[in-house]
Amino acid sequence: MAFQVVVTTEEGMTSIYPDSIEAFAEDHFAEITGTHSNHRTRAELQGQPTMRGYIGPCWGGETETGDPIIRYEDAQAYADLST
Repeated sequence: MAFQVVVTTEEGMTSIYPDSIEAFAEDHFAEITGTHSNHRTRAELQGQPTMRGYIGPCWGGETETGDPIIRYEDAQAYADLST
């Protein structure tokens, strides 16, 4: 499983690919608030952490080797990508 976090900086949107979402949360002072449990979403998203200030977990596709990508976006990136 791979993780992608899209964040907005002064230069624009950028993606971070942490080894674990817990490590990202710790490094970026993001609070993990629970786990995803909406059974209407993909099985790969079930049990993934949710973080205050971030949209996700979301499906981000697959890596070249077929591993699922779990994607998170900060609020500004989500707003920009949703328009």
